Amino acid sequence: MKALIIIFLTVVIFGGAALVGYKVFLQPQIALKKEQAQPPPPPPPDPTLPEFNKCVAIRKGGKVIEARDAFYGFIERYPESTKIEDAKNLLGEINTDILLSTIAAPEKESYTVQKGDVISRVANRMKTTPELIMRANNLPRSMLYINQKISATQVDFSLVISRKRDKVTVLNKGKFFKQYAVLEWPPLYAKTARKEGPGGKVLPMEKKMGKVTDKISWLNGQRVTFNDKGYLSSTHWIQINIKECTLHSVAEEGGQKPTGGGIRLTPDALDELDAMLSKGDAVTLEQ
Repeated sequence: MKALIIIFLTVVIFGGAALVGYKVFLQPQIALKKEQAQPPPPPPPDPTLPEFNKCVAIRKGGKVIEARDAFYGFIERYPESTKIEDAKNLLGEINTDILLSTIAAPEKESYTVQKGDVISRVANRMKTTPELIMRANNLPRSMLYINQKISATQVDFSLVISRKRDKVTVLNKGKFFKQYAVLEWPPLYAKTARKEGPGGKVLPMEKKMGKVTDKISWLNGQRVTFNDKGYLSSTHWIQINIKECTLHSVAEEGGQKPTGGGIRLTPDALDELDAMLSKGDAVTLEQ
């Protein structure tokens, strides 16, 4: 009888301890694992989405200038929106559509070609580039004719090259204009080349300031200028006086390669940058 009582008490004591241990230790761990196994809850709807859709609808309606103004307002009011990158990309497309075409815009100035005018002289007078005049007026060649009416926009471009964002951003008079995705970095600026400090912490890269020093166009392995036949079909480099920062779309032209490999963008990006930029335009390379 005593043996049965002892066995009963043992079962009660150890069973109770096991139950307490389960509730105190195992049950919370099981519940935590179940919770972790659940998919994350969907993010709350972005309250800026209706405003973004309004901007898109204006563009689809063919109101180019109104769409540009709407997107500028959106990126200024909602910099933290989940649609901010989409808004910037669409705004950049609109900006270049206006700048590099015959689309009428309030900022475009008209000029009537006079006797003795050449395109480079007219570009200086209008504070723009010869290449931009050609693109904005759909000119197949750089030749101008007396009494020819052309239009162009005064520009003051600068570049911000960001390793963190993998973007080359164009600013016009300090204001966002367009951004381009970087396809390939040279080894010097690749993420694997970033320096580490104590404890493995990645050290921020020192901001570097420079400028555009040259624009080089290539056709069939030969250098050409905007005055040459076939220029509009050429490929382009934008040389910058920051180490290994030449912008290019083709790794080798005319038997030469950009120093250090350069920064590779799409051919369309280089076509636009060649038309927009001038020697001396400011460039910032940042983290």
